[in-house]
Amino acid sequence: MRRWAIGRVLAALASVSGAAVAVASGCGATDGYDCRDLLECDVMNEDGTSNGGCEGTCVVPRLLGFLPGVFLLRENVGLEDLECDDAVLLKPHWTDEQRNNAIPPPYGELFVAPGAPPECEPCACTAPACVFPAGLTVSSGWMCDDSPGQTLTPFDAPAGWDGSCAAPGAVGAEAFGSFRIAPVTARPCEVVAFPVPRDGDVPAGRRGVVACDANRGATCPNRGHLCVVGAAEMLPGWRRCLLSEEDEEVECPPGEETSGLHFSEKLTFWGEVEDSRACSPCSCTETSPSTCEALVSTFEDAACGDLVDTAAVAENGVCHDAEPGSTLGSVRAEWRVNAPGSCAPSGRELVGELSLRKKVTACCLPEGT
Repeated sequence: MRRWAIGRVLAALASVSGAAVAVASGCGATDGYDCRDLLECDVMNEDGTSNGGCEGTCVVPRLLGFLPGVFLLRENVGLEDLECDDAVLLKPHWTDEQRNNAIPPPYGELFVAPGAPPECEPCACTAPACVFPAGLTVSSGWMCDDSPGQTLTPFDAPAGWDGSCAAPGAVGAEAFGSFRIAPVTARPCEVVAFPVPRDGDVPAGRRGVVACDANRGATCPNRGHLCVVGAAEMLPGWRRCLLSEEDEEVECPPGEETSGLHFSEKLTFWGEVEDSRACSPCSCTETSPSTCEALVSTFEDAACGDLVDTAAVAENGVCHDAEPGSTLGSVRAEWRVNAPGSCAPSGRELVGELSLRKKVTACCLPEGT
C-alpha cells in the first residue's frame, strides 16, 4: 500500500480536530534545521494516551473475511466524478511530495446495484377510421384519358376533408371531359406516442462508488495495528468502511473486535453491473378490417348547387365522364358505409436482465464518524 507522508513535524502532526497534539524532545526549528525532516513525533490523545506517530485512527490490521485495513467510500451522485484525492483535507503547508503521498490510492471500481425497475406503462392505439377521397383528377379527354395529348387538372380536397362542400378551383368545359375520384382509404390504428412513455424508458444506469485505501502508513502504539485516516481529515460525504469480497452473506464485526469502532452499517456493492432491462416497443394489430364507401357529388357552381354527377367510391376509386359542355366548380361527399375496424395493442413488457457480479460487502462507521 502507498504510505502517506504526514506527521514529520509538530505543526504537521497537529490533528485537524485539535483532539491530539504531537510532543517530542527537540521538535521545532533549532540549530538551522527543522525537525519535520528528521523526526516523527508522538501524537497524544485528549485522555493523555499516546497514539504513536498516527494522526488518524489506529485499527486492527485485518479481520477474518475482510480485506486488510480500512477504506474510504463515497457514492458518485448526479454528475459528480469523484476521485480519491477528493476524500481528504490537504494541508497548505505540505510540500509537493507530501501532498502527492497524501492522496489515498484507489481500491477499484465499484457500483451500486440499480433499483427495481418501474412497471412498464401499457400500450395504447389510435382508433382506425374511414377517410374521404383526397380529391379528383380532371382530364380533358374521355374515360380519364391521361395520354400526352390531354390536359390533366388536379381538383384536390382540403387536408382532413370532412366531406362538406369544397371549391378548390374551377375547370372550364374545354378541360372537363372526365374525372377520376381518388379512392376512399381506411386509416389504420397507430401506436399512441403520448402520454405513454417512450420505449426503453426503464432507468438502467450504474451509480459508481469511489473506494480508496485509507492506510496512513504511520506507526501506532500497538505495533500490530494500522494507522488510517481519521474522521476529522475526511471531507463531507465520505465513509470509513471495512470491505469483504466473500460471496456468502457477511456479518459486520462487533465493536470488541475493532478496537471499539462500530462498523455496523452494511452496504452491498458490485464490481460488475450489466443492466439491459428495458420496456419492449408497442405495436398495434388489426383484429377486424374497416369497410368504407362514400358518395361523391360534383357540381358546376362553387356552392354545390348545380349537380354534375354522383358516384359511389370505395377503395379502388372511380372514373366518370362529364356531360358535354359542363364545368366543375365544387365537390361534396358523404358516407355510404362508414364502419371502421378494430385493433389491439401489445408490447411494453419488461425485457432484458440485470447481471450483478463480483460482490463487495462494506461494513461502515456511521456517517460523520
